[in-house]
Amino acid sequence: MAIRYSRQEFLDRLWGEIKSGNPLVMTGAGNGIAAKFIERGGVDILGVYNTGYIRMQGYGSLAGMLPMADANEMVFNMGRREVLPIVQEVPVIAGLNGVDVLRNMQLFLEDCRRIGYSGVHNFPTVAWFDGEFRKTLEKTGLGYQHEIDMLNMARELDMLTIGYAFNEEDAEWLMKEAAPDIFIFHAGITRGGTTGYTEGRSIEEMAERTQAHYDLAKKIKPDVILLAHGAALVNPEDGQYMLDHTDCHGVQLGSSIERMAIEAPLKERAASFKDVHFPEGAQRWT
Repeated sequence: MAIRYSRQEFLDRLWGEIKSGNPLVMTGAGNGIAAKFIERGGVDILGVYNTGYIRMQGYGSLAGMLPMADANEMVFNMGRREVLPIVQEVPVIAGLNGVDVLRNMQLFLEDCRRIGYSGVHNFPTVAWFDGEFRKTLEKTGLGYQHEIDMLNMARELDMLTIGYAFNEEDAEWLMKEAAPDIFIFHAGITRGGTTGYTEGRSIEEMAERTQAHYDLAKKIKPDVILLAHGAALVNPEDGQYMLDHTDCHGVQLGSSIERMAIEAPLKERAASFKDVHFPEGAQRWT
């Protein structure tokens, strides 16, 4: 069963890795077998997200932003039934929808902590929306402030907090009002594979945009942990590029670990079994 860490214990683990010269790796885990073997790979944080479940069903991550299911209930139950029971040591965090008007978020966070989650990440997030739709969400009381409030509640419950932002305005809002322990600039849907966004920016452009957000975050909270995520960060080589060209302390992986680790290898393994043949001259039919 997963260990529930206090916020300080969690931070000590992460800074211990960084100060030992080891970049951090945070990944999603859309089911128990993913969590089991990702942990054995030595990652530092496991995240349970509604998008992880959807990816493991073969669909694109953005489905997790649509009104298809109760994201918070899904994450609570995935953690309780599938991920938390099989994880041995790595801290597990919950990706939660802070704009959930049908829940008392304080009580829900207490339940998440009770079953073994050690941290909270604001995802799904209205930060992904822009334009008139985002403005309308904000003006009708369904905006980003709910996510800020959720992260602050989680910190009061001694849980590690992780904040997503997609633009500089939200990054500044997030850092000033929630001061998360980990800041992640979400550079966009991961490209590649069967459901990736093929028109995404290059790794060079991603690094430049990411660093601009890091500069803003560090001005407000100099000791924030910075992770890189999304867009052109697909392979370990891309992760190295981000480490070489930004101030990130490591990477967060979703599609690039859950989906891409399965798509091609599973197809190839199935095809290799299909390639076996009867012995020459054998006739096993009438």
